[in-house]
Amino acid sequence: MTVGKRRIKMSCKLESQQVYSSFQFKPITQHDITKVATTMLEAYEGTVDQQEETLEQAILEVEKIINNGYGAFISEASFWIEMNDESAAVICINLWSGTPLITEIYTGKKYLNQGMASLLIRSSMNTLYQMGYDVIELNVTVANVKAIDLYEKLGFVQK
Repeated sequence: MTVGKRRIKMSCKLESQQVYSSFQFKPITQHDITKVATTMLEAYEGTVDQQEETLEQAILEVEKIINNGYGAFISEASFWIEMNDESAAVICINLWSGTPLITEIYTGKKYLNQGMASLLIRSSMNTLYQMGYDVIELNVTVANVKAIDLYEKLGFVQK
């Protein structure tokens, strides 16, 4: 979670949707923490959302997420895409105050602009809808204009 940067909350009403992907989505397990954390560190490096500066810090953050540090981890709706034996993109969903929250969504720099983040978000949204949830939320740094544009295209609105 970013500290000291202005963030906005966005939400989206969940509804059933078709998701077609040639990427293989994998559940996030304890065995995947290092791969997922390595991509987190690389994806955020040099961006407005960078917090972790070492792999050890990124591993601790991923462990906190999947061990319910930001509310119950919803493993059924949290995925990562593996490409070339590494994590290409990741989404983590936690239950925050009774509402699913996108705790993390990131793509490794060499995998950008392939639609992975959009596919991960839509897949998570579909899973959450099937689980009986009706809304999903996220927090985004105001300066991250590309992310805000993506979220708006997916139906998110500022709260």
